[in-house]
Amino acid sequence: MFKVKSKSTPSMKEMGKSLLDFLWQRQTIYFVLLLAILITLVFNLSIIPTNSASQEVEYVQSNSQFSDLGDNPLYLPHKLATFAIHEVTTSVRFVRAISIIFFGVCTVALYRFLKRWHSDKIALFSSVMFATNAVVLAVARLASPDVLLFSWAIVISMLLWIHHGTSRRIAPLALALIGTALIYIPGAPYFFILLLILFANKIKSTFTNMKRSSFYISLFLGIIVLAPLIVSFVLDPGLFKSWLLLPASIELGDVPMNILEVPSAFVYQSPVYPLLNVGKLPIFDVASGGMFLIGLYAYQKYIKLERTKIMILTAALGLILGALGQTLIAIIILLPFTYSVIGAGISFILDEWYSVFPKNPFARSFGLILVTLVILMSVYYQLTRFLVVWVNAPETRETYNQSRIIQ
Repeated sequence: MFKVKSKSTPSMKEMGKSLLDFLWQRQTIYFVLLLAILITLVFNLSIIPTNSASQEVEYVQSNSQFSDLGDNPLYLPHKLATFAIHEVTTSVRFVRAISIIFFGVCTVALYRFLKRWHSDKIALFSSVMFATNAVVLAVARLASPDVLLFSWAIVISMLLWIHHGTSRRIAPLALALIGTALIYIPGAPYFFILLLILFANKIKSTFTNMKRSSFYISLFLGIIVLAPLIVSFVLDPGLFKSWLLLPASIELGDVPMNILEVPSAFVYQSPVYPLLNVGKLPIFDVASGGMFLIGLYAYQKYIKLERTKIMILTAALGLILGALGQTLIAIIILLPFTYSVIGAGISFILDEWYSVFPKNPFARSFGLILVTLVILMSVYYQLTRFLVVWVNAPETRETYNQSRIIQ
């Protein structure tokens, strides 16, 4: 009789080797590093400054009951998390942790779409500069939903994932759900209109090529997610005006100055806002400002590229919001996209250097080292400005004068 040879069970040594191979995959290492960085940020940033601002206390108190969310569901994703945290603890520090987690997701999204436009190296440089900017960090650790204004980087990243990726099931469903949730952010209509101008055909083809079951599930879930917002508009029409970021009145004479305040905040002087910044210091330092201007030059050379159109329309959105008097919101929305322009500037500098020394590895390495040093100097300046100067400024101490524990 013939014996059938059974499959031998893997030995402990083989299982250990398989597990080790999995753990050493690049994606796993990246995930672990990102998780460690995020935990470190949450632990350290949530305590800066030690006390809390009255705006933070008021925000937490205004979302301490579930009925509060129904009265004003704008910024609902952040408010839901705040409500859940408040049920467990009354410390502002934990609400700040929510903002930091949102900030981490937005930074990863920025890295993902910059990697598609440029390279791993340029995406890493730009993302690090963005994540260490003093104003970005101040927004990121604030117990406030303002951090959601960075979220448009997530939408851009997902649209590029759908257009260039291979996922035809998960990506459209994820975009529908996340995009619907982000509609709760004031100013969302303007951004989605701009996206439709750019990606109308691609979005249409994506959803028409979806399986019918996936399409109906996305549509059903989207309606459920949007229902509280629609109901609140019916019950309180004034919320619709807040959603569109429309001021009580617009003085036509102030519009030109309001528009100029937006670009000025990045390279010349910012509006006085001690909650997030030191005096009138501009958002960019010399290095990042110079790379931004070089990036603008690089973009105008490739005006027909997809990313150039995105930058132009996003800049138009920022100027529209500035004209409406929403300078701070415009600045926060534009921040991730300005660092994509900086990424284009870094890429342009390196490409020009490499074209001069196409085959000299020492000269090429020297150019990369110089650019890296400039970036590190910018990072050092921004971190010092945030951790030392802003925290200890008299205006900041006057603003953050409340206890972290809400009574």
